[in-house]
Amino acid sequence: MKERSAVLPDNETSDAIHPVVEHIADLPDALLPLREEVLANLAMLAQIPAPTGEEAARVRYILDRFVATGLPEAGADEKGNAVGFLPGKTGRRTVMLVAHLDTLIPKEADHNVFVQADRLVGAGVSDNSLGVAVMSMLPRCLDELGIQLDSNLQLIGSVGSLQRGDHEGLRFFLDHAQRKIDFGLVLEGIELGRLNTFSIGTVRADIVCDVRPEHERGYGADSALIVLNQIINRILKISIPTRPFTKIRLGQIKAGALYNIEPNHGELGLEVVSDSNEMIDRIIGEIEDIVTESSARNAIDLKLDCFFRREPGGIPFAHPLVKCVVNVMSQLRLQPDQSHRPSELSEFVAHGIPAVTLGITTGETHIRRPDFVMIDPILKGVAQIIGVLLEIDRGACDEQ
Repeated sequence: MKERSAVLPDNETSDAIHPVVEHIADLPDALLPLREEVLANLAMLAQIPAPTGEEAARVRYILDRFVATGLPEAGADEKGNAVGFLPGKTGRRTVMLVAHLDTLIPKEADHNVFVQADRLVGAGVSDNSLGVAVMSMLPRCLDELGIQLDSNLQLIGSVGSLQRGDHEGLRFFLDHAQRKIDFGLVLEGIELGRLNTFSIGTVRADIVCDVRPEHERGYGADSALIVLNQIINRILKISIPTRPFTKIRLGQIKAGALYNIEPNHGELGLEVVSDSNEMIDRIIGEIEDIVTESSARNAIDLKLDCFFRREPGGIPFAHPLVKCVVNVMSQLRLQPDQSHRPSELSEFVAHGIPAVTLGITTGETHIRRPDFVMIDPILKGVAQIIGVLLEIDRGACDEQ
């Protein structure tokens, strides 16, 4: 492993010395020799389909990457997560870096990836192929920079994160972790500057409607679509406060297959988010009353299935970890963006582990057309992660 002398920022003390290549602001240039390898790794990974529950091929690919980078421990756990471990010189702390392997892209969709002059285009590249690609290459990046951390690195490519997967892969690992996890970094492909420290309270649910045979139907139950429309109208009348922040999101509706046949089955997917558990409980209670009443009134079968719940929580902006992340971002001339986006951060919150979610580059995520990520900012995003690891390693993120 190559070692070079460090050039430290003015605000760093001598006990923070690491054999880094340059000042944090210069790390993106120092990582330039790995640029093509990062892009190739991303392109290869993104071409492997991985809808939730079918991530096995990606797990094998990531484990091959772990072995190729020389990790002494690499394998799949009982839940199917790709797990790698890089021991530190002293092992005083253990930092977990996690990126979810599954995507919202169907297996049969086109997974070809195209490298253009300024961007890489393909299904799922931003959510979350880039996060996984960078996570799997971090040992390689540290080696290129001549950095050997005192801290252990626990690397997880998690399965079962999205939709009804409900973060089951990461939750399983944290529930059964054999080592104490001191800090967590959740890696997402976009957006560079993303800094999530707080997980908003969330309940996700499906309202499932099955219309009975015609001779058993009540008035107004000619179609599952009509019934769900009536329910939507009533949900939209629920009183929502300005504070605490609370929102009902009606995200998806599934019903029907043909133009000339009224559907007898339909599903409405929704999400209730709030900074207040009490507000979530109130709104879910009102939705449950609406569903129960509609079922009885129309003589149809309706069910509210709440399959996902997260409690609000996280670390305050004044936490040393957040201050260090902001400092690293400042040195890289990044503007922190705390706007809420869902991630696996909520699992670290539930386990009482200080953690943040970071984005790696700019780009866009789409459902009906391929995603893209911009190429030039990627190395700055990688430098950001390494900068945060160095801050954690020197003890700057420890709570007093």
